[in-house]
Amino acid sequence: MLSLLMNCLNMKFAKRQIQKYHDEPLSFKEDISLEDVAKERFPKTVLALSQLTVTGEVSYSPENDVLFNATVKGKITVPSSRSLLPVQLPLDLMINERYVEKEERLEHFEETEAAFLLENDMLDVDQSVLDNIMASLPLQILTDEEKQSDDLPAGKDWVVVSEDDFEKESSAEKDSEKLDPRLAKLDDFFKE
Repeated sequence: MLSLLMNCLNMKFAKRQIQKYHDEPLSFKEDISLEDVAKERFPKTVLALSQLTVTGEVSYSPENDVLFNATVKGKITVPSSRSLLPVQLPLDLMINERYVEKEERLEHFEETEAAFLLENDMLDVDQSVLDNIMASLPLQILTDEEKQSDDLPAGKDWVVVSEDDFEKESSAEKDSEKLDPRLAKLDDFFKE
């Protein structure tokens, strides 16, 4: 394994470094800390972020694109989507991204492909890792107790209802709002 930026605060690779790896990719395994950056960029979402182990490769493709492939392992603490209590989630994700030098090249890729513009001739691994972590978070995050219970938060003059209960309530309201059949002819009268 080759590690170029072990002592740097930010894990970045310059394009000129990567260009040397046409035949064989630049491999690395680093432990990085992104907690401060994560809390600064996502203050309402990230409560804590463990040290992350990032293992991967960076290479230069025949099309002169930078290819970044990595796995990220660690833990993140985020608020429950129901009660805002802290919930720790394991992180184990794969990143497969392509970076192009010219913006026009982005048009050659499908929307589902991870292709980005290489900014300032640098691949910022920290930013890529953090963006991928945030994109991987589930929409509904619950504590273990919340997963086991059907109780939803409530307060003075408000209550949280599940989607199923909301749909049942909505359909019941629609049924009660149906027009009295004796008045149906009046409804047709106003259509003319």
